[in-house]
Amino acid sequence: MAAPLDRTESESEAKRPRPVGRPARIDLKAIVDAALQIGLDRVTMKAVAEKLDVGIATLYQHVRNRDDLLRMGALRLSLTRRTPEDSDQHWADLATLYAKSLYEVLVAEPQLIAEVMKGGYGPDTEVDFLEQFLAAMQQRGFSPQDGVRLYRGLSILAIGAAVGEAHNLAILRAGTSMSATVRRVLAERAEAELPLLRSVLDTYIDYDRDQWLGSVRDLLASTAASRGESLPPR
Repeated sequence: MAAPLDRTESESEAKRPRPVGRPARIDLKAIVDAALQIGLDRVTMKAVAEKLDVGIATLYQHVRNRDDLLRMGALRLSLTRRTPEDSDQHWADLATLYAKSLYEVLVAEPQLIAEVMKGGYGPDTEVDFLEQFLAAMQQRGFSPQDGVRLYRGLSILAIGAAVGEAHNLAILRAGTSMSATVRRVLAERAEAELPLLRSVLDTYIDYDRDQWLGSVRDLLASTAASRGESLPPR
């Protein structure tokens, strides 16, 4: 039975007749492929229907609504996320690659960040990746418990960094910059206000998208110390 139409979409679009000669059937893979080609941050049911040249009602035979489509797209991206190559490198180097992998997939598809916040990108999309991480760390002397703690710390840093980068890119797309925005805000305030921020203004506006990796290094150093180790030189 077809799922009910999402009233946010045009009913007239849903009832649009199928042109002669178009394939009568599509599948879920084609729908998700189309959504990813459009981009999860821009996708709508109407846009997918137009890309596949079908009526919206046809899509609802496979997905409930846009949120359902976003979750499926997020799952696909997670499952196709490339596992870092394990070439017997130091555990800290491999852990850094895992953190970068999460960061890069979130930056590449910012809608995934929204899905993380809504719970659409959760344990069901992470368990296989986590299992690989735990196995790699276990080969390097970590217990599964310690591996989970390290993975959670890395994930927090990677997700936070991805949010920051998405914010920075949004500002750039708006035709401005972090520096210009901050300077405008300060210019609108009295000179005596925000003295501490003004004293470190250059540091604050000097945005470095890789700064978060310093925090990753600190986490790894702390983990190494708890194991009675020292990190290898960078």
